[in-house]
Order: sequence, then C-alpha cells, then structure tokens
Amino acid sequence: MNAGKIFENDWRKSIDKKKIYYNRMKDSPSSFGADSQQVRFTLNNPYDSFAFYNGHLFPMELKSTKSTSFSFQRFKGDGSKQIKFHQIQGLLEASQYPNVYAGFIFNFRKVNSNICYWLDIKNFDIFFHSTDKKSINEKDIIRFNGVIVDNEKLKVHYKYDVQKLLDNLCAKEGE
Repeated sequence: MNAGKIFENDWRKSIDKKKIYYNRMKDSPSSFGADSQQVRFTLNNPYDSFAFYNGHLFPMELKSTKSTSFSFQRFKGDGSKQIKFHQIQGLLEASQYPNVYAGFIFNFRKVNSNICYWLDIKNFDIFFHSTDKKSINEKDIIRFNGVIVDNEKLKVHYKYDVQKLLDNLCAKEGE
C-alpha cells in the first residue's frame, strides 16, 4: 500500500465514529495504477471524503508527501500534479453553502516527524490567485492560516486528533 493510502487509513481510524460521521469516497480504478487504456471512464470525485460533526459538513481532500511541497493544476489538463483542478473546484463549490467548511489536509512525512495541516479552501484560493507558483509548501500553508492537526505516533502508524481540529474549526465560526 502506498504512503498516501496509509495516511488516509490512519486518518479514518483516528475518527470517533460515535461522534463524527465520516465517509471516504470510492476511488476510480485509475487511482490504483490501472491501465488507463483498459478503463472506459474514470470518476473524478470532487474531494476524497467528508465528515459531519456538530451540525457542520467538512468536505476534505487528503494529501501526503515526503517532499517539501504539493504541486497543483492551474487549469484542467495542466499535467500530472498532486492536486487536481477538479478537486480545487469541488472544494470551492462545497464551501459556498452555510455550515460547510471545505479544505485540504496536508501531511508532510518528514524524517522522524509527521506534520499535518488543515487549509481552508478559501485560503488556498487566495494563495492560488496571489501567486504564479505551481506548488504550495509548508511556509505557504502557515502564511495562509493553515491549522496544525495534532497527532501522535503509535508503534508504526499515526493517530490524528480529528475531533480537536473540527472543534477548532467550528469555534472559528463564532469569531
């Protein structure tokens, strides 16, 4: 299993199912390296998953890298990038509704550490339109109000404090 799927599984296992409803969308066969010539069509999900908690919906796209940044498409068909244009558009569309907080979960797998951030899609969009860059790094995420996601290393995998993150995001609504 690739490191991105391991991260997604760790994220899912970190959620208290008694308090948070969580749904992971199904990936298309091409997401698993299937031969694109053999696939008749591919489903382009607007984002990876969503959580429902405390009257709020949280559509999210989970990204993980051992690198220092995440590449993104500036338009549809803009080459092979980690963040697809349709994912940016899907999160932006979802964020237009009341009580919906859409964003990215960025996981940086560094040597001997694991740093994870939530970046609201509206802040990502401000970054997107304020630069000519084709990637976003940790400094950019922090500069555009990324919220750190607490985590702890278990024996092999990580446990993320998803409820604390969602509580913090809900609390920002009242500010």
